[in-house]
Amino acid sequence: MVVAEREIQRTLYRQQRPIERHHIGRRQEKPRSNRKALCIVSLICIVILVFLPLYRFSIITESQYKITGLQSKINDIESQNERLMVEIANLKSVARIEEIAKNKLNMDEPRIQQIIYLNVN
Repeated sequence: MVVAEREIQRTLYRQQRPIERHHIGRRQEKPRSNRKALCIVSLICIVILVFLPLYRFSIITESQYKITGLQSKINDIESQNERLMVEIANLKSVARIEEIAKNKLNMDEPRIQQIIYLNVN
């Protein structure tokens, strides 16, 4: 009797097991178009994530070139400004003004008789 009960249990277990395997083993397959769309979206995201830092670095590099160009222009303008300051100082020099007054304008220093002193009190 014990053997018969075991046989019955085994047969019932074997009959139920394939059914369970059938349910467990069977996957619900997603439509193929959804998988393709998911792959395409994933690929696009990966491409964007790869090219975004590259684009940022190109913008940074371009900005650095612009900054370098502007700094060189600033240096040129500052050196030109220094040259102009030296030229202004030369043009304002008393010796040069006196030379132009005597030679080009035929001016002389005033004689003692031409000097008039005024009392400002």
